Amino acid sequence: MYTVEEIKNKVKTGTWTKEDVARCVEELKQISDFTVYTEEIYYISYGIFAYNFREYAYPLIEICREAGVHMERSKEKSRLYLALVRLYFCLGFPPKIVEYGLKYANSGFTLRSPLKSVYNTIVAAFSDCGLFFEADFYLEKMMDISRLDPCDSSVDFWNSDTLNELVYYDSKVYVKLGMGDVAGAEQASVDMQAILTEREIPEDGRAFFLLQKEFTDLYLRLYQQKDKAVIAEEFNNYMKKMEAGEGARDTLSFCVCYFGEFLQVMAEEERWDDIIRIGNYIKNARNFSGSFCPVYKLMRTAACRSDREELRRQIPEFERMYLEALEQEKENYDQMVRLLTREELRIERLKTSMERDALTGCLNRAAFDHNSKRFMKNHKKGSLVFIDLDYLKLINDCYGHENGDRYLVCFAENMKCAMDRQDLLYRYAGDEFLILSALEPEQIQERLNEILEKSPIHFDINGEIRNISFSYGIVAFEEKKGKIADLVKEADQRMYQCKSRNHERISKRGAAE
Repeated sequence: MYTVEEIKNKVKTGTWTKEDVARCVEELKQISDFTVYTEEIYYISYGIFAYNFREYAYPLIEICREAGVHMERSKEKSRLYLALVRLYFCLGFPPKIVEYGLKYANSGFTLRSPLKSVYNTIVAAFSDCGLFFEADFYLEKMMDISRLDPCDSSVDFWNSDTLNELVYYDSKVYVKLGMGDVAGAEQASVDMQAILTEREIPEDGRAFFLLQKEFTDLYLRLYQQKDKAVIAEEFNNYMKKMEAGEGARDTLSFCVCYFGEFLQVMAEEERWDDIIRIGNYIKNARNFSGSFCPVYKLMRTAACRSDREELRRQIPEFERMYLEALEQEKENYDQMVRLLTREELRIERLKTSMERDALTGCLNRAAFDHNSKRFMKNHKKGSLVFIDLDYLKLINDCYGHENGDRYLVCFAENMKCAMDRQDLLYRYAGDEFLILSALEPEQIQERLNEILEKSPIHFDINGEIRNISFSYGIVAFEEKKGKIADLVKEADQRMYQCKSRNHERISKRGAAE
């Protein structure tokens, strides 16, 4: 396994290869405890993201998820969230980008620079889904980092508030255009230019953002300029500069969907040769992420419509590229469905375990708070019962808490058997239980009295058979107009009224007092 420093150095110097990723992934698969390798996993994910090695994103996602399953809330777990954000971004899957981005943001172990990047990635994910108002909200949260926690003046440009502002205004152009606010996008472009003109920015930083802004302004003109021929020519000139190396920087990352919009304009202008030239450049450059299917489809259309025989001869090749891209996207989709299905099942199992009392197996208080309203909505008439076990403290004090636990379990198991199938039993707290029943109060009272007087629940303790006694209070749903808190309170009060009478009855039957 490469060390963290070796991985960082390879990524930084451009010597990071697919073979390096494959080696790291295979070695990680042989490790039984991923948790001690979270830093290595994090930087491998960054290498996959930076070099767009998408075929290795899935196996590393599995490793990240497995590593995080048994980890408590920690800096290391938050680092895995950050790794997953980058891996899902590489795959272009917005829902998971947002999910793990928010998990990282709320982890309590965020760092200033990665958090800015995560919020900007969430913005991109929402933008890809056409959710521009949501994108705008998180764009403001990204900017709040600078507003609420300004950088020290000694911080370098690439971690500075100036960089944050440049990213903010650049992203604002795309978000505002998505919202239909061309004027807002124009103002964002002006604000970005003002920073580049007026601030002291190191030359490498200025050159980077000038290149970024050049494309952003070109995209803005797509919405400003009604003459498609002009836009097609401007885009063609921009791409010629890219092809000549003037704008080809590995540090710049472009979403291919924006270039696809320009290629569609060129198709409307029937610039078939240019489409094929630009498409060939895009497919071979590692700056681009996203779906290449629209590009390949346009290249095929261009070859079919072109008068040049040499281009028409390439139709089978473009068809192959297009079909392979579709097949890859189908495989990506299938794998994503499998991942999501496993995640959904895991969440369902987790939800089920979270709604069950670990000792008795009854539904717990959280489950009651969650689904009691739905039960009453589905059963217009019914009853809420508040039950308090008698003498549990005596059992605990005289025979130990282990027998006290057995006492609770015995009661719960027998009570569930005695109830109607549609009734629900909850362990509310300690020795307190609630029942939601579709029965009328008189019906359920008759059943509870039968359990107490005619068919008591027997409990064997040290060879001695005891009857489990309980007190209860019953309230009909309609008495409190279905208001949960009021129903519980009233049933609790009636339970206390019942308790003294119930104790008398148990005494007469010779039960322990």
